Amino acid sequence: MLSLSNMLNHKRPAKLDITNLLNNYEDDISSLSSSPTSVSSLFSNYPFPQPHTTDSEEEERRVKAKRKRANSEQLEVLNRVFDRTFFPSTQVRAELGRQLGMSPRTVQIWFQNRRQAMRTKERQRLIKIRNDTKSKSM
Repeated sequence: MLSLSNMLNHKRPAKLDITNLLNNYEDDISSLSSSPTSVSSLFSNYPFPQPHTTDSEEEERRVKAKRKRANSEQLEVLNRVFDRTFFPSTQVRAELGRQLGMSPRTVQIWFQNRRQAMRTKERQRLIKIRNDTKSKSM
C-alpha cells in the first residue's frame, strides 16, 4: 500500500487504455493504442434528460433513484484500475462506466470515496504508530 505522501505525489500516465487495465493490468502502458477518442463521443449514449417534459414526467424525474452498491465484478474491475491510477481521466471513467453499466459520475464518486477511505486508513495508521511510540517511551 502506498503511503499518504506517495499517494498525494502520484502522477498518472498521460494516456491510459481501459481495455488494457481490464484484460491484463500488468501490461506495459507503452503497448496502448494511440487512437484518441473525444469525450463527447463517449457520452453520446448517456441518457440526459430531454429539454421538454410534461408535468407528470417532471414529477417522475424528481423522485431520486435508490442508491445501488457496486457488485463484486464491478468492484474487482474498479479496484484493479485504482491499483494502477488513483485519478482516472474523464475518458477512462466514461469507458469504465460504459463497460460496467454505471454512469461516469458514479465511477467518479467511487474513486473519490476510495481515495478518501485510503487517506483515512493511512491517518489512523499514523496515529496508532504515534500513540504506540508515545506509550513505549513513557
